[in-house]
Amino acid sequence: MAVTVTPVLAGKTKYICDIEATADADTDTGNVPHGLGAIPLEVSVAPLQQVAAGLSLWAVSTIDAVNIVVTKSVAAGSGVAGNQVRVTVSLPHSLTQ
Repeated sequence: MAVTVTPVLAGKTKYICDIEATADADTDTGNVPHGLGAIPLEVSVAPLQQVAAGLSLWAVSTIDAVNIVVTKSVAAGSGVAGNQVRVTVSLPHSLTQ
């Protein structure tokens, strides 16, 4: 049981990554070190595999100045999960000027 975080964009004001569980049957938590240095204003989780991501019930459980914690709470299906969700993290506007 493991979650892999693959960075897509690691900028000064925005961080984007894809989250993949080792297997569909896993339930696990992924730690996303966003590196923005402040608590993000916006954190969104978008499905990359619509059905698999929906059945897995991915949710953000913790947001702080260093990390975002994303949890796959349902063991759904069998086989390799692949990249199921994309997480986008953005700083508040006042911190980006």
